[in-house]
Amino acid sequence: MTAFYAWVATLAAHGRLPQPFQYAFFVRGLISVLLLAPLLGGMSHLVVARRLAFFSSALGQAALTGLTIGIVLGEPLNSAYAGIFGFCLVSALAMVYVKRRAALPPDTLIGVFLALTLGLGICLLVAVTKRFNIHQVEAVMFGSLLTVTDLDLLVLLIAGVLVGLALLWSYNALLLDSLDPALARASGVRTALVEYVFVVLLTAAIVVSLKIIGALLVEAMVVVPAASARNLARGTRSYLVISIVAALIAGVGGLFISSRFLVPTGGAVVLAMSALFFITLALATVRRALA
Repeated sequence: MTAFYAWVATLAAHGRLPQPFQYAFFVRGLISVLLLAPLLGGMSHLVVARRLAFFSSALGQAALTGLTIGIVLGEPLNSAYAGIFGFCLVSALAMVYVKRRAALPPDTLIGVFLALTLGLGICLLVAVTKRFNIHQVEAVMFGSLLTVTDLDLLVLLIAGVLVGLALLWSYNALLLDSLDPALARASGVRTALVEYVFVVLLTAAIVVSLKIIGALLVEAMVVVPAASARNLARGTRSYLVISIVAALIAGVGGLFISSRFLVPTGGAVVLAMSALFFITLALATVRRALA
C-alpha cells in the first residue's frame, strides 16, 4: 500500500488530484468511507423499518465498554476488535433475547441496556486509565482519520463482503419481517432467527465503522441515510439505492470537511448527512407542491 499512497501523492503534487490526497491518512480515510458507506447505507433502511435506531445507539455505547475490556485482556488500543465486537455482540443478542420475552416496550428495554453498558464502560475506563491516556479513546468516541490503518481497511473490506453476502442471502426475509412480521411467519419465515441474524450483521457493521464515525455518532449513519432516502424514494429498490448514495455523498463530503477544518471525522460526516436530509426534505416538499 505504501507504493499506492506514494503514487496518489505524486498525482496530487502535480495538481491532478486535490491537495489532501498528498497525505496517506486522507487516502486511507477515503477508501474506508467508500467501503463503509455502502455497508451502512445499505442496512439503513432495514434499521429504520425494524425500528432499531435506538438499538444502534446502544451498540455504539457498548463499544466503549468493549474497548476497555479488550485493553484489560491485552489487546492494543488501536485495534481492540475482539473486545469491542465480543461485548457488542453479547449486548446485542441479550437485548434481542429480552425484547422478545419481556412485556415492556422495546425502547425502554434498550434504554436499560444502554445505561448498564455506559455505566460499566465509565467504571472500567477509570480503572484502566493508568495504562493509557484517556484522550486516546477520542478516536473511538468521535472518529478520526489519523487512526485508520491498513489493517483497519482490511478488516473493513472483509466485514463488508461477509455482511453484504449475508444480507443478499436473507434480504427478502428481512424485508418481509420488517414490514409485516405476521405475514412473514405465515410465509414460513423464521422471524426469531432473522432478527438474531440481522443484529449480528448490524453489530459487525457498527464495530468496523467506529474509527471513522465514532461510537457516539454511529447511530446517525445507520438512520439518516434511510431518512433522506425516504423523502425521495418511490419504491423499495429506489429506497435502497438512494440510501447508499446518500451515505456515499455524506461520507466523502464529511471527509473533505474534516481534513479542511481539522474537526473529528464522525462529526463532519454526520453534519454532511444532516444537511443532505434537509436538502432531500426540501426537494420532496417542492415535488409535492408541483404534483
